[in-house]
Amino acid sequence: MRWAIIVGAALALALSHGAGGGTSGRWHARGAALQGDVSGDGSPEKVVLEQWRRSCSFRLVAGPLRARVRPSVCDGKPSEVTMPGPDPHVEALADLDGRRGMEIVLQLGHGATTEFADLWAVRRGKLRRFAGPEPHVSYGGGAGTGSVFVDCARPGFLLVGYRDYRPPGRVIRTWYSLRGLRLRQVRTRSMRWPGAKSVPFHEFGYPQPFPTCAKARAPGR
Repeated sequence: MRWAIIVGAALALALSHGAGGGTSGRWHARGAALQGDVSGDGSPEKVVLEQWRRSCSFRLVAGPLRARVRPSVCDGKPSEVTMPGPDPHVEALADLDGRRGMEIVLQLGHGATTEFADLWAVRRGKLRRFAGPEPHVSYGGGAGTGSVFVDCARPGFLLVGYRDYRPPGRVIRTWYSLRGLRLRQVRTRSMRWPGAKSVPFHEFGYPQPFPTCAKARAPGR
């Protein structure tokens, strides 16, 4: 009986450590942890994506907060995210909507030339994903497919720039509002732009997402 009590206590202790804060048990980090105030309380939190073993079970961690994450690729080609590799990971912490607390850019995966991500935020003490289908934003590309860029506009607005290099060439800029954890398209401007001519608009100057408002970014980006 005494041995059973000791074994039971040890098992309970192991389970409590596995459910507690930080990377523990079989949870391991995917990508680097970023530091920033996402809760809006003025103190930085450690923000990281964790994976359970090599399964398609992920969780977003921000200080003491946890939220389950399941990329849609898990339903078709789970090996793209379950095996060791660059994605998924926390790509950036950025001040997108002008509220206290930064938003989280969670990069879910990538194609041949394009990367894509979802947006998360802390609301009322909980990690919340922005509404809408996956992904919320994409970025990257090349001369053959066109290039997509994403950046902040004024507080509370997101700006997506698309460049089509096919003759005669075109630049399309689309603004979205970020109210209520939802992206709503508010305006689009399209103009001809020769492929050999540089584009002066700020979002087209950087391949990384949110170049003018990201306060923390994954190493090497």
